Amino acid sequence: MRLLFITQKINENDDDLAFVALWVKEFINQGASVKVICLEKGDFDDSFPVFSLGKEKGFGKIKRIFIFLKLIFSLKYDRVFVHMNPEYVTLGGWYWFTMRKPIYLWYTHYTTHIHLRISGILCKRMFAATPQSLPQYEGNPKKTIVGHGIDMNFWKDGIPKEITASPFNLVSVHRICRSKRLELGILALKHLPEEYTLTVYGRDVEKDYYAELNDLVKKEGLEKRVIFKGPVPMGKLKSIYPLYRVMINMAQETIDKTMLEAMIFGIYPVTTPRNSEAIGLPICPDSEEPKEIARFVLSGKWSQYGADQLRNIVEERHSLKSLVSKMSKLIAEGN
Repeated sequence: MRLLFITQKINENDDDLAFVALWVKEFINQGASVKVICLEKGDFDDSFPVFSLGKEKGFGKIKRIFIFLKLIFSLKYDRVFVHMNPEYVTLGGWYWFTMRKPIYLWYTHYTTHIHLRISGILCKRMFAATPQSLPQYEGNPKKTIVGHGIDMNFWKDGIPKEITASPFNLVSVHRICRSKRLELGILALKHLPEEYTLTVYGRDVEKDYYAELNDLVKKEGLEKRVIFKGPVPMGKLKSIYPLYRVMINMAQETIDKTMLEAMIFGIYPVTTPRNSEAIGLPICPDSEEPKEIARFVLSGKWSQYGADQLRNIVEERHSLKSLVSKMSKLIAEGN
């Protein structure tokens, strides 16, 4: 199988998208010949061919479109996999459809727009991590739930021999934007004893929302209990996850991969009931209210589930090897 893999960024030290290179390598490990087109190329070991559209060089949108079209016309491939950016289906789908090259989209989100509608027409399948993603295509046979893809081998050298982290130090690791609903975790601190703190790692992609959160922290008198650390490269999370035992993530209708990464280190993710079900967690808060989040944390019921149990959930339901195996079979068959 000759696969054209299209994505936003290839950068092994990126704080958000470093995992994409691991996905490509797993496709290769499972027998695919892969070429990658990305919007932007950063730090990378050059172990597979990557063709950048030049954002890192300052190329404008028009030039990037011409580069993209030249690449899809000239590269040799027989399948197309678009990762999280259905805009590329809009740009190239007409050509791939005409040339009978099957198109596959990975899109694990619940929003809709014109590019996604076009993808719904042109794609053979639209892969998603959980049933909450792509709700507008519920019942459509093109929607295919395959779980998340966490590379267990990447994380294993950072796993501590024993858990020594304090349960009073809560953590959140995700982009800072409204869809993550970080204010719920902050407000939960109001219902927890003073020794509880919340440390937040992530890029402030919505500056106005970040400002609102800082105002909320000041208003509630939580300046000493909420710490914003900013973004960190994915590899550095290996030394950060062992510092914590509980993660707060109230993102609505989507599973952040950081929850699954954290579980490998024995961190219990406190998240919404629907997210908990999709992950495979045994228990969760009864509601998404800050008071209920705090009650669940204080109950300590989550502590009965150790690192081995949490790690097994990830390996059985959300491992990268399993994910790529499911997708590769369908893509190779042209189904």
